[in-house]
Amino acid sequence: MRCRHWLPLVSVLISTYWSYAQTEKPSGPLTVEEVVRLCKAGLSDDLVITKIKKSGKAFDLSPDELIELRKTGLSDLVIKYLLDPSQPYTPVPPSPDPRLKSEPPPAAPPPNPAPKYYPSDPSAAVIPAEPGVYYIVDGSPARIDIRVLLGAQESPGLGKVLLKKGKAIGYLAGSSSKTVIANPVPVFYVRLPEGKAMEDLTLLALDRKSDRREIEMGPAGPKPELKAETIRQFESLEVGPRLFRAAPSKLIKGEYMFYLLGSAEPPKGSFGKGYDFRIEEPSTPRKK
Repeated sequence: MRCRHWLPLVSVLISTYWSYAQTEKPSGPLTVEEVVRLCKAGLSDDLVITKIKKSGKAFDLSPDELIELRKTGLSDLVIKYLLDPSQPYTPVPPSPDPRLKSEPPPAAPPPNPAPKYYPSDPSAAVIPAEPGVYYIVDGSPARIDIRVLLGAQESPGLGKVLLKKGKAIGYLAGSSSKTVIANPVPVFYVRLPEGKAMEDLTLLALDRKSDRREIEMGPAGPKPELKAETIRQFESLEVGPRLFRAAPSKLIKGEYMFYLLGSAEPPKGSFGKGYDFRIEEPSTPRKK
């Protein structure tokens, strides 16, 4: 008895379904005109190409039709898939929104500095890493000791031997240096400390006295003023890391000092520091 009550309702549902099925018409294949309309509506190439591939219809377009489609605003990519929708397609990733602030890319590490090449020097490899002035004796490096140039800053007329007409005199104790070099054209090797340059080193000739070696330092003051005639020229060439070869011009017999500019401390009685040596002419053997 209950089934009889459901029969009218089932009949209505079946009738409604067949009526809808008869009125709904299947959509036809995609046309070129529809593709143009989709593009002009502002749809992305990604969506239009998806529609073309779903339709699966290839269009045999003439050159004039291709030109006309390009003028209407279709991209080359869309036209390519109109000609052959079967080719694979990878959607283009969306470009980032410029309004969104992105983190700056990490800074690239600084490039490694190019290796520095030095001119060949057979003695450079044996010079110690400790800063100082060296010379070669029998193939081995000998280090020149650093000395303090003493002096005083006093007014003239006080009977001090360190003053001449009000000009300060720096001196080294002892009438001659312990470092003796027989070659009048010597070669030295200077290992500089960090932060120093060869311009901070100058070669001075000292006056030999009975118990000291002296040099006039100019008027009494914090900055020594060296006379030009006391300065000896030398050529320098970098032959290693912070290592320079210093070659003076021919030196006559006498007392000399590699003076460190800027090393004076007048309040402490120091007129600077340097490396002293003396040039002795080699003895000539007597003829028999």
